[in-house]
This record gives sequence, structure tokens and C-alpha cells, in this order.
Amino acid sequence: MELVMRYFLSMLLVIGWAAQAEPVKEIVIEPVGDELKFKQTEFTVQPGETVRLIFKNTAKVMPHNVVVLNTSSPAVVNRVGTAAITAKDYVPDDPAILAYTKLAQPGETVEVTFKAPATPGRYRYICTFPGHFSMMQGTMVVAPKPAS
Repeated sequence: MELVMRYFLSMLLVIGWAAQAEPVKEIVIEPVGDELKFKQTEFTVQPGETVRLIFKNTAKVMPHNVVVLNTSSPAVVNRVGTAAITAKDYVPDDPAILAYTKLAQPGETVEVTFKAPATPGRYRYICTFPGHFSMMQGTMVVAPKPAS
């Protein structure tokens, strides 16, 4: 009887953990052909939401990545983008980087999962392959779900 009770309690714990699993917001980003532009220049998530960012590099020639920053400051965008030129895998060690994908070669798909900031606001994402950051930018909007 004790063994049955332990099994029952452990199953309740497993079911409880599964029920508490957070939903994941899936975002897909692609470049505009071989131009230095993202097709998706803005997406919205909720504060603290788990985000699965998928980057599909549909370009024929150029590698790209997606680097999400914890700010929209042009000075920080410039600092991170400039530092990436000499950084390993073109991603500098910078406290402004919230999340990033690895560099995707043409035709490759990469992804990263991260938590959106708890503070509502506008956060930039850029490509840090050398020279791309100045034109290849977008905005992650963190906003509470509208009341219904």
C-alpha cells in the first residue's frame, strides 16, 4: 500500500510540473533575400515570457545572426555592432546582450530560447556579422497582454 501511495504522489508531482510548464512564444525571423534587412522588423512579447527565436537564413550568399539587446539605445547598438567585428563568432562579450543565435550560413536555421525582460519597453535586435548592424535591425516590443 505504501508503494502505491508513493507512486500516486510522484505522479501528482509530475502532472503538477507539466501543468505549470510555461507556454513558449515562437518568433521566426528571416532576412530579405541578400539585402541587409530583416523581413520581420518588429515583434511583440509579454514581460517575462519565454521566447523561442528561430532565425531562418534564406539568403543565398550572406551569413547572418540575431543578437537581442536589453536596450534600444543607438549608442549601445553601435558599441555592440562595432565590437563584434573582432569578437569570437562576431558576438562580443557585452552586458547589453540579452540573447543571440549563432551565425547562420545561407540556407541554415538557428535558434535561441530566452526570457523576455520583465520591464515593458522597446528592445533592439541586430545582425552582428561585420558591417551588417547599421542596417540590419529590428525591435522586440515587450508589452503586457491587453485587457479583454
